[in-house]
Amino acid sequence: MTGAKTYGPATALSTARDQEAGDQGTRVQGAGDEPTGDRARSWRGRAGAVLSRRLPPRLRRSLLFLPPLLVLLLAVFAADWAEVQSGLRSDAVARERLTLYRETILRELEKYRHLPYIVARDPRAVGVLSDPGQAPSANRFLKELAATTGAAALYVMNEDGLTVAASNFDTAGSFVGRNYSFRPYFQEARDGEEGRFFAVGATTGEPGFFFARSTPAGAPARGVVVVKVDMERLETNWRHGGETVIVTDVHGVVFLGTRDDWRYSSLAPLQDMVVAAIRSDRQYGNARLASLQQGPLAQTRLVIGGTAWRQARLKVGILDWTIHYFTPMSEVRAPRGVVWAGAGALVLLYAIWLLVLRSRRLGRVTAGLRQDAATLRDLNRRLVEEIDERRRVERELRDTQADLARASRLAAVGEMSAAVAHELNQPLAALGMFVSGARLYQQRGETAAVTENLDEIDALRHRMATLTQELKRFARPGESRIETVDLRDCLKTSAKLVRPRVEETGVALQLHLPSRPMTANTAPLRVEQVLVNLLRNAIDACQGVAAPVVEARARIEEGRAVIEILDNGEGIPDTLRERIFEPFFTTKPAATGLGLGLAISARIVEDLGGSLATRARRAGGACFVLSLPLAAQGGDEGSEEDARRLDAVDAQ
Repeated sequence: MTGAKTYGPATALSTARDQEAGDQGTRVQGAGDEPTGDRARSWRGRAGAVLSRRLPPRLRRSLLFLPPLLVLLLAVFAADWAEVQSGLRSDAVARERLTLYRETILRELEKYRHLPYIVARDPRAVGVLSDPGQAPSANRFLKELAATTGAAALYVMNEDGLTVAASNFDTAGSFVGRNYSFRPYFQEARDGEEGRFFAVGATTGEPGFFFARSTPAGAPARGVVVVKVDMERLETNWRHGGETVIVTDVHGVVFLGTRDDWRYSSLAPLQDMVVAAIRSDRQYGNARLASLQQGPLAQTRLVIGGTAWRQARLKVGILDWTIHYFTPMSEVRAPRGVVWAGAGALVLLYAIWLLVLRSRRLGRVTAGLRQDAATLRDLNRRLVEEIDERRRVERELRDTQADLARASRLAAVGEMSAAVAHELNQPLAALGMFVSGARLYQQRGETAAVTENLDEIDALRHRMATLTQELKRFARPGESRIETVDLRDCLKTSAKLVRPRVEETGVALQLHLPSRPMTANTAPLRVEQVLVNLLRNAIDACQGVAAPVVEARARIEEGRAVIEILDNGEGIPDTLRERIFEPFFTTKPAATGLGLGLAISARIVEDLGGSLATRARRAGGACFVLSLPLAAQGGDEGSEEDARRLDAVDAQ
């Protein structure tokens, strides 16, 4: 029984093979034939078990690495083949692109090739060679022709190479009076040939291609006509293609292409005599003519600036130029990466397959589910903690908002209190002056002066009452009473209010008012409030100056009333100019200012539809500019004259 169990399948297989050989192709269907269904699976399982027992464990483990090794070996050959094919495709594309780029060069130059020949036979251009008096007309003709044809420049040189007429005669880089006899195109044209040359302009420093023809035909040359063609437009079109294309001259120097950092460098080291010849022609100005790489010029692969390129070349057919098309080797080698990525993917799939088989035997799926469940529990716990943290932050935010609201209300109360003290300080100072004056006039027996001072005191009392009412309306600007007033009167009244401060400090206060009225629909007390604050700030800013002067200038400008308050103090530093209108910001000592005056003034002006700004003065000091809309759009006769007069004063 044991022997039948062990060797039964092998014996049946051997018997079937013997029958096939003995019957010469006649096969008997029976129990020894190829098994199918469950019987086949059972047979394969027994055969695999027999093979497993016959192979040692180390060899069985080694066989697992055989498929990946075969895949990697095939990948080596496939990657090399793919790179070769990619290089061939790249060369085919390069040949097509090079043909197209060559045609663009030839087509661009062909448009201007015959232009010197035509101009050399036109008396409007070459008449200046025999009659220098025709230079102005020749210059204009060449300029119009250059503009019509799109040429960068057209010029005429005499037999000595001196330029006598040029299309750019009226520019800073004019060719007129310049001698270009050292250029090869002049020498070729003078010898009766067509002059052709690419170089950097000796005058303008701008590169271009030069066509030259002598004049007249069939006789000794009296002069040479030259057209300069700008190749920048051609390069711009090339850059839009996103490809790396360059053009080199007969020496291998790059002078045209899509890489500006390669320009005027050579693809191979230049000999000293070649460099000397280029220098003598001043072809590329003061360019270093450094070599981009040290290998031969014609090799297929170049390494420039640490980047490997695959090079394709094509002769242009003019001046022995060569056009080069560069493809990054990274693109050529990209299929190699694809092959290796595919091989890696196959190896990875094979490894995953082995891991899946092993996981089934070891029950790792269940362990993974347990791990996933533990991870979900951990995420749930962290989510609950995050929700609790968010709720705590929201509670703190609500508390902070409540604190900010309370602080805002307290700040508003403080601002209003400071504003009341700040704005009543001016009338109180004036009131004290008038009271002192009234007492003095009373002692002298000057009844009329006493009565006048009492009237002023009563006016100040009325103003203080009105100002208090206005400060109440500070938070509700729409309730201010609007009147039609002359802003010149507002400025005069404001000057009167600060007169005590002027007499106390010895500052010279100057008013410059226009001759015509400055009528505006506005709140006069608010305007005076702003002007008084600006005048007092200007007076304070002049303290410590040898000859303190405060000026108030008014003018009409583009339908608006403009009032400037200027002083000759130290001015406002540029670093503080943007903060000057912020509440509680001041450059004064803490005991003399709260920093509310300008903030309140700016808000008042904004409510009245105007603007308040500051600017520096050329003569030193500060200047505040108040602008308000006028009541009606009348003629501005005299406004421009007033503005010119005031600007002249400011310039002094």
